[in-house]
Amino acid sequence: MPHIIIDYSRGAAERVAIDELARAVHRRVRDGGLVKPTIVRTFAREATFSCVGDEHADNHFIQIIVRVAPGRPTEIKRELLKAVLDAAQKVAAHALQEGRLGIRADLYESDPDFAFQEIALA
Repeated sequence: MPHIIIDYSRGAAERVAIDELARAVHRRVRDGGLVKPTIVRTFAREATFSCVGDEHADNHFIQIIVRVAPGRPTEIKRELLKAVLDAAQKVAAHALQEGRLGIRADLYESDPDFAFQEIALA
C-alpha cells in the first residue's frame, strides 16, 4: 500500500487528461520518499453515471482516494495526501481555471483484520 483510486465523472476525461493525471499522482507518491516505491498501485475509472451539483452537463469531478496500511504518523499521511492533490491540480490546472470542475483527495487507513492479500511483486 498505498493504493490510489481515481474516480471521475462521465466526460471529465474530455477536459482533463486522466491518464496523465493518474501517472502524475502515481509517480509523485512512488518517488516522494514517503512509501516503498514498489508498493504503490494506481488506477482510474470513469463513472458510468454521475450527477454533479446542479447537474449541468459541464460540471465534473475527480475524486482521489488513497488507501494506506495503518501505522503512519499523521504528518506523513497529510504530506502524502497533499502531494497527491498537488500532482492532480497541476495536470488539471487549465480545466480548474475554466471552472465547473472539482478535485478532492481523501486518505483512508485499511483495517488489517478485514484485508487479505497475496503479493508476488518485487
